[in-house]
Amino acid sequence: MDGDRHLRRVSQQFVTISARETPGSFMKVSDVLISGLGSCLPDRVPIGWAVERDLIDRTAAEQYGITSVTVAGEVPAPELAVRACREALERAGQSAASLSLLLYVSVWYQGPHGWCPQYYVQRHTGAGQATAAEVRQGCMGMFSALELAAGHLMASPEHEAALLTSGDNFTSDLLERWRFSPHFVMGDAGSAVVLSRRAGFARLKSVNAVTLPEYEAMHRGPEPLFPPGAGRPGRLDFGDSKDRWLDGPDRDPAGPLKLVAAQDELVSRTLDEAGITMDDISRVAYANGSRERVEGRAMIPLGLPMSLSTWEQGRTVGHIGASDQMVALEQLLLSGELRGGDHFLMLGVGPGLNIACAVIEITETPHWSAAPSAVVS
Repeated sequence: MDGDRHLRRVSQQFVTISARETPGSFMKVSDVLISGLGSCLPDRVPIGWAVERDLIDRTAAEQYGITSVTVAGEVPAPELAVRACREALERAGQSAASLSLLLYVSVWYQGPHGWCPQYYVQRHTGAGQATAAEVRQGCMGMFSALELAAGHLMASPEHEAALLTSGDNFTSDLLERWRFSPHFVMGDAGSAVVLSRRAGFARLKSVNAVTLPEYEAMHRGPEPLFPPGAGRPGRLDFGDSKDRWLDGPDRDPAGPLKLVAAQDELVSRTLDEAGITMDDISRVAYANGSRERVEGRAMIPLGLPMSLSTWEQGRTVGHIGASDQMVALEQLLLSGELRGGDHFLMLGVGPGLNIACAVIEITETPHWSAAPSAVVS
């Protein structure tokens, strides 16, 4: 706990480096409800299997604490998303034809060059009347989709519902899923959430994001911007990119302290806009990384114990791109660990460097949950 208090003191010392001084977006949401959630989680592959084949170092695997990752094989990423969408729409009792917006969040390559995955989802879900777009903002892309969709729904009473989805299959010669980035092992998944102005079991209370563009080069490495990386040999290696950035001239002299301060300010603003405090938070979802990463980057700065994190669930699927937080929410509702009256805090980070935060209030237990029915008036 001494380390916890020290990190909180450091955060307060640098809190003047706030989101007000960095590019960001802030939204207090009004009457935007979550009416459906869905996921597609392929079979899990034990991390021991990868250790035996020298795909990941045994010491790293033991330190991470990740037990398995989901591997989709040859199932395309957009198909994972379609399966999740169908489940979310069915649970919501929402007709795909009544959707006014469809946002597809991607992290990795989706299919043929020049092809748009959002229209595949439209075709196979029957959401042809919706405006469709792809959101490509790394692993925090679902936060951006939430913000865009909330603004869309609040803009007009004619906008009844929106479908947000993400799908990624990291089976690729361009990436080693087991060791492409320190503390993260990539899993495959599809996820979907239906937002509505009419009915739902949860309310999106607030969603905010902040960008620290001075960290842009951290995930770029030494390669040129042209020609694009997909046209050259070699594999993505975030570990190497970060090491080069730390040793190079582009490194920000403030180091990680600026990240801590920006995240602290972002979380505080999100809680204020939601009208709650940290004491009201029931569970926290962060990117599915090692125990050290989740604890050090999320739970200690928040001043909360690991028991309130979703790490125990996340360590069984790996880092499933932009789907981490939404799948965690779905799994907590399925198991009955979240019920009416609870508040769920989502925290994410992505290359760029982007940090995002959202608060969701569970207003009633959904009909597909294992928990007894509970409603908050």
